[in-house]
Amino acid sequence: MLATMKNVTIDNNNEELVTFSQTIDFSELFQYVKNLVKVECSFYQPEITTNRGDVYIRFMSDDITSQTGAFAAILENANISSFSNGVYKDKETSEPGYWVQVNIQYQHKGGGSNGMEVVTAWYTDGMGWVFKNAWA
Repeated sequence: MLATMKNVTIDNNNEELVTFSQTIDFSELFQYVKNLVKVECSFYQPEITTNRGDVYIRFMSDDITSQTGAFAAILENANISSFSNGVYKDKETSEPGYWVQVNIQYQHKGGGSNGMEVVTAWYTDGMGWVFKNAWA
């Protein structure tokens, strides 16, 4: 699954990063996360955005609350999503890359919300996806 552009301003400083962002296939990342947390879900199409010249790719799954076991009684709107991320240019190789911290985000039925990190992932054309589990 490839990302789509939303609210993107392209300038001379980020054009290469925006172009690179459109080529990343998120299918392997999404399958890895689903296997890691043992849920079955779909992901909405990732969205590329820019802010002050920086490039970001955000994504979110559909609701996984029913798959949270005993916690389903006290949670609502649980999903897997990009928490922190960025598209960058490696200072040594000049190769573009993407990094993302993937979290499970949820709301408490009585109010409030929270989340927990699941995995941090990096992507470059040369290496593909590399994963570091939060509890490893």
